[in-house]
Amino acid sequence: MSSHFNALPLEVILHILSYLPFEALVAFGGVSRASYRAHILCLRRLRLAVFEKRIHCMISHLQAGWATPEQVGKFAGDEDIRGDYTISIIQPNVKRIDHDAARKPSTKTNEPRSRSQSQQDRSRVQDQMIRMQNRVFTKLVNRYGPSLIKLEFMAYDIDIEGAQALSTKCQHTLRHLALRFEHPHIRDGYMRPSSWLHPAPASTVWNLLIGIGQYQGMGMSGLESLVMERAGITPWQLMMLVRNNPRLTVLKMRTCRGVQPEFLDWLGGVSRDTEEEDFLRTEDKCHVPGENLEVLWLENCHQIVTKSHEHPKDLAHDSCDLGLEWVRGLKNLKSLSLNECMNISSECVDRANQTIWKIDEVVLPYSYHSPDSTIEVDPALL
Repeated sequence: MSSHFNALPLEVILHILSYLPFEALVAFGGVSRASYRAHILCLRRLRLAVFEKRIHCMISHLQAGWATPEQVGKFAGDEDIRGDYTISIIQPNVKRIDHDAARKPSTKTNEPRSRSQSQQDRSRVQDQMIRMQNRVFTKLVNRYGPSLIKLEFMAYDIDIEGAQALSTKCQHTLRHLALRFEHPHIRDGYMRPSSWLHPAPASTVWNLLIGIGQYQGMGMSGLESLVMERAGITPWQLMMLVRNNPRLTVLKMRTCRGVQPEFLDWLGGVSRDTEEEDFLRTEDKCHVPGENLEVLWLENCHQIVTKSHEHPKDLAHDSCDLGLEWVRGLKNLKSLSLNECMNISSECVDRANQTIWKIDEVVLPYSYHSPDSTIEVDPALL
């Protein structure tokens, strides 16, 4: 029976295998060398979540849109789309013992532990957790990376091992990449609750995805969509990553360190004139790096500031987007989200889009200090 199955055309074999759940697909891959090659080629889209608790996976799946409330009970191995595999891995409980041991002093003493010692212990265990998450990620990418066209990774951060596997195994074939490191619902793990409010620390790990310095020959070059949440990538690293992926049409960034004016000005082809101390558009003089973008989401990024935040109504028609001039260079943009960007005026964004940008879909930022904002209360509750 196995010989008859392997005699089928490869396209037919892959079509049949695409109906299998992940566990059955892996089991099939262990039957023979031919089966192993076929099962690797079959896996084209992979979503991987590595957490400490099952409840963390469930909530993260809901927030990322990986599952609906009706699917939460069976999210561990079922796929909504044929061939779109979602894998959830819970770390072994033995690591919790290491965590508890790390909190205990090494010698018997009645003196309380200093705050710096507790922070060092928490940081050490947090780094250990991130290494474990990336070790799982690396194993899967090393096996299935060359055949993947879409990959999503949900964890606490990426380290050098995970970045190296991603930049070598998925270098030219991967089209859609999502790195989701923001999970504010997790408050009982190794990460401090306040950690989710800010981008991860800056790191040279991102240089592997760019392919610079000692990492020449590595890096991503075929991406069409890129999603990053709570990433520590710097503005310069983000510039290089976008530059190396000219086919990029979707860029979604949330709580990312690299979303700063210097990156956005570069993305929209805007340069600063040091003599006049003003922003000048240069799309007619040079190539605009972000001209192919159709979707740009910049959420919870507080480094973006509108110059007209206080008195938007007093500005001239062509100056209502001061601080956001880079949007003008993104001629193909169809969707722009500035959700939760606290230093941007919603009124300015709305006016600029109506008069200058003309983008089909714009998500306005929150307006925390609007004098006209009111909260309606049901009279029956008073």
